[in-house]
Amino acid sequence: MRWRDVPGARFVSPRPKLWTTFGRTIRRPCRISLQPSLVFSRNIRGQPTDSREPSVACWSWRTATGSHCGRRSHGCTKARKSTSVEDDMNDERKDDARDDTGDPRVPALGRRDLMKLGAGLVVTALNAPKVAAQTPSPQPVPVRTRAGYVYTANRESHNGPMDDTSRQIVKFVNEFSESKLAAPDIEVLNKIMLDAMAALVAGFEEPSVRLCARLARQVQPVDLKCTVLGYGIPTSPELAAFTNSAMLRHCDFNDLGPGGHVSDLIPAALALGEALHSTGMQVLTAVAIGYELAAVSGTGGEAAHAGMVAAKLMGLNEDRLANALTIALTPHVTLNKGVGAMSMWKGLRSAEPVKCGVWGAMMAREGITGPPQPFEGRGGLWSRNGRGQDFTLPASADGKLAIHRMGFKRYPAEGSSQATLDLIPEMRAWTKVEEIESIHHQLGGLGEIADAPKWDPRNRETADHSMPYMLARALMDGEIYLDSFTEAKYRDPAVLALMARISMSQGPGFRGNAPARTTIRKKNGEEKSWDTQGGRRVAPEGELLSKPTATHRLTMEEIVAKFNRACAYKRVSDTQRDQARAIWSNLRAVKDIGKAMRTLAKFGDPRPL
Repeated sequence: MRWRDVPGARFVSPRPKLWTTFGRTIRRPCRISLQPSLVFSRNIRGQPTDSREPSVACWSWRTATGSHCGRRSHGCTKARKSTSVEDDMNDERKDDARDDTGDPRVPALGRRDLMKLGAGLVVTALNAPKVAAQTPSPQPVPVRTRAGYVYTANRESHNGPMDDTSRQIVKFVNEFSESKLAAPDIEVLNKIMLDAMAALVAGFEEPSVRLCARLARQVQPVDLKCTVLGYGIPTSPELAAFTNSAMLRHCDFNDLGPGGHVSDLIPAALALGEALHSTGMQVLTAVAIGYELAAVSGTGGEAAHAGMVAAKLMGLNEDRLANALTIALTPHVTLNKGVGAMSMWKGLRSAEPVKCGVWGAMMAREGITGPPQPFEGRGGLWSRNGRGQDFTLPASADGKLAIHRMGFKRYPAEGSSQATLDLIPEMRAWTKVEEIESIHHQLGGLGEIADAPKWDPRNRETADHSMPYMLARALMDGEIYLDSFTEAKYRDPAVLALMARISMSQGPGFRGNAPARTTIRKKNGEEKSWDTQGGRRVAPEGELLSKPTATHRLTMEEIVAKFNRACAYKRVSDTQRDQARAIWSNLRAVKDIGKAMRTLAKFGDPRPL
């Protein structure tokens, strides 16, 4: 039996070596050692090695069979006659003799011998903490408190004082009013609202959305009645916000810019607006507030932003606004949606904090108070994530609202794919799929769109975040649209074969969503490259498209076409489509947002839930 076959054993170098244990310097005690940091502290009986009993270190291969090593230098009482250094070294040379395989030449161990080794190791491990406990640890300096604090916050239910970050946010929310929205702001907000409705219609009847609608159906409203769009289900504000946000986000068709896919929070405004019969301008004002908060790092995340949108429509004062903010934030710090093979949570990740934000505002409205210092207090956001950045509101130094920096998607696909998908017609004009030998795509970051699982998509959530799939599918079909993500499409053997000829890498100096270069090589040796944004390598935040210019954002006419096509795909009648489009693109004129909600309360041909 070889030494390496014994669990826990390791071979100690045969060269002479000195060990120090409990103030004594000794020669290397054994050829085989078990956990040297422990074995020198106690002998086989759990006694200190000063007892002159054979230590665990003595239990080498020979001592395990009944023969002690005989070295007094480390406590073996059954010593041999010669204990000189020269004799010890001679003994070690004999011990170091090896067989033909290069392993130590040692006798076999019996069952009882192994049990001896195991018992010694167990006793040693159990007694090791006692040895460590002999070293006294420094005592902490006691902390004392005494009277002297005087409460001056003067908040509801005698809640504690706000931290500075909370105070800055609630002051901005409280003071922002309809008068702050100029005509250009309202024009952009109308585009945002119609674009959001196009994305919402596109997500109707998708699997995860149907599951959310079934959950929303379980709760019937009493005072605050809201509607799950498409299905006409009446429910509570937080569940209406959740389901409508899930529907809006599902197809990855909504806007993208400072703060991410900020239109995810629009259903929070619609839910409370419908329940409280808010005007269209009040809803637009609340939405503008949400976009501004989202554009600033350190304002609490999606739940906090949705909470402020809902609380603004409720007309809460600064004290209750602060409670809505902290109740939304404190228990709802959102993690990522996941990477690799995506789950349904990709489309629900934002809907959940939107729901929690609405619920937090509703609790604050009833008078429930929350932790007063969610950012800067002990156990707050800063203590977990580090000190937040200083910020100003509005976010832009020139006072221009963040809504003007949002980008709109032409295709229902991940953001960094948009500019490349614009170039597909040019690529198809140059080559046919069957002529392609290889494709290499360089982009701003592999991240969540080109990692390993994206080469074998098994669900819609993974497919619409797979750059290899979208590039291959678009080259085959001419574009990416809602029907590109059926199972028949993303498991098509032809598209998988084309994906096998695609490679991807980080482009040198490429940053942002839009910059990319696609190089196609034909089987005849011809090669050509296409650059997005005219070859620009860095894209400012929010820029998604390459045509007609690098700074282009969809016009209202293009968003109208996007809405019309989504309605046609989901079987919305032309009459209903036109009525809805007219109202959602001009909410300023709406006296009760419920009127706009009714235009899309039910549409299409949904299957029974």
